[in-house]
Amino acid sequence: MQYVYPLDLTEVEEELKCIIAKLGVSKAEAVREAIRFFAAELKGLEIVELRDIPKEQARKEIIDFIKGKEKVWADEIADALRLDLTFVQDILKELWDEGYVEPD
Repeated sequence: MQYVYPLDLTEVEEELKCIIAKLGVSKAEAVREAIRFFAAELKGLEIVELRDIPKEQARKEIIDFIKGKEKVWADEIADALRLDLTFVQDILKELWDEGYVEPD
């Protein structure tokens, strides 16, 4: 079965013309290629729902996470604990100021 999707491409007309010229394809093929490219870029990515927890709880979890590790990156902590990276960095700065952690 073949589907036809009506699309309003007015907003991206200039970009579409550029793609058509560079790839030497039809509008339809340019749109198909763009979808394939976008899908390939997203493949394997996961959506992480960040937790909204009190700062003291986050601080405790971060300290527990870094215990016994020689080196750990802020983004690694944020990903593992599902916390906002800026939030983690702020807590790490406080821990650094207190002498608990050292910057790389």
